[in-house]
Amino acid sequence: MYSCSECGHKAVKWTGKCPSCGTWESFVEEKETTGPGKRLVLNTEKSAPVMLKDVEGNQTTRLATGMEEFDRLLGGGLVNGEIILVGGEPGVGKSTLLLEVCARLCAQDKTLYVSVEESPQQVHIRAKRLADDCEKIFILAEDNVDEIYEHVKTGGYRFVVVDSIQVVYSPRCDGLKGSVSQIRGCAQILTGMAKSLGVVVFVVGHVTKDGIIAGPKLLEHLVDCVLYFENETLSSYRILRAIKNRFGPAGEIAVFEMVSDGLVQVLSTAQVFLPHKDFTVAGSCVVCVCEGSRPLLVELQALVSRAGFQIARRRSLGYDFNRFSLLVAIIEKKLKLPLSGEDVFLNAAGGLKINDPAADLGAAMAIVSSYKDIPAPQTCAFLGEVGLAGELRRIAGINPRLKELSRMGFKSCFVPASNLDEVDDEYRSITKSASTLEELVTRIF
Repeated sequence: MYSCSECGHKAVKWTGKCPSCGTWESFVEEKETTGPGKRLVLNTEKSAPVMLKDVEGNQTTRLATGMEEFDRLLGGGLVNGEIILVGGEPGVGKSTLLLEVCARLCAQDKTLYVSVEESPQQVHIRAKRLADDCEKIFILAEDNVDEIYEHVKTGGYRFVVVDSIQVVYSPRCDGLKGSVSQIRGCAQILTGMAKSLGVVVFVVGHVTKDGIIAGPKLLEHLVDCVLYFENETLSSYRILRAIKNRFGPAGEIAVFEMVSDGLVQVLSTAQVFLPHKDFTVAGSCVVCVCEGSRPLLVELQALVSRAGFQIARRRSLGYDFNRFSLLVAIIEKKLKLPLSGEDVFLNAAGGLKINDPAADLGAAMAIVSSYKDIPAPQTCAFLGEVGLAGELRRIAGINPRLKELSRMGFKSCFVPASNLDEVDDEYRSITKSASTLEELVTRIF
């Protein structure tokens, strides 16, 4: 068989271009051998089918790491037998974060850090600059997954970090390090190790040129939890998002700041996502988006300027470009603003990637504010989804959003009129409503 090294698509013959992801010359040969010596048996106990009502449903015990933001991201802490994949750009802080987590976990039980990309001396140098005490962490320089399994089994380790999946191998799998067959085989062995021995395994995965975790969907299906660093390495802030979580809610985020002594938790995100909180700026509006179960206040910044070329430019950063293009068209059609000869740019402050439709109203108001060069009220926020006819549609989770706005000192918030009937009494004093975008723009500007 031939497998695509980018997406894992299989074919019976070599193909120049992958029909699944479109990558050129990514197919590598993968020999499937079914001999008795090719399979690592991790669990020899046989099981029989039982009725679901007869299964003992014990409450899942959570193991707190001591990092408040990290524990909340995982749904309350670690679970015995869990395998977690941590991905991100090179140099974003994956190894630093896991080293800090290991420093806190080794106070609970034996912790093993398997370093393949770096030597133990390099890891020691990095550990010396961290604020946490890393002296009790066991470190192993081994790239054979079978040997790693034996060390974990005989050493009685409860927490294991493998850094990273693309440079380890198993002699039971064909292909070179980093190939699809090796990544799949090594991930299956590590998953079996976590389940059979009841240890918690962290696996580091690098990111391909297309921005997806190496091994792509192969790894995401095998592991229990996928954590991904979203921010670029040029920013001092790091956003860690839970893409998948079998033991907690997916979509949660945690914010960290990279400082000289490691990654520091950011408990208050106002300094990251609200840079202009204390003064008004034309083209700036505040929205409240929900990331998982957590409401976040984010400043949307727009810039509208006369186009210097024949074709006006449209750019968005951190905001879905398709929704942004629709908003520009709605503003032109319903508000009669001539944006066809204007360059329009939209940015989400702090590097957050927004997918919540409740931010539509704030983005539209920021564009109008920049075009008219009139600031929106400083202590006013805007929540709502904008339809193609210019109407404001109902959004979900209105009360948690209003609670966060009230806590941050906002005096008023415009919401769709259809949301008024579900607003709690304690937030009605700050809640104002509108039915259409045209009505709201007339009232504000």
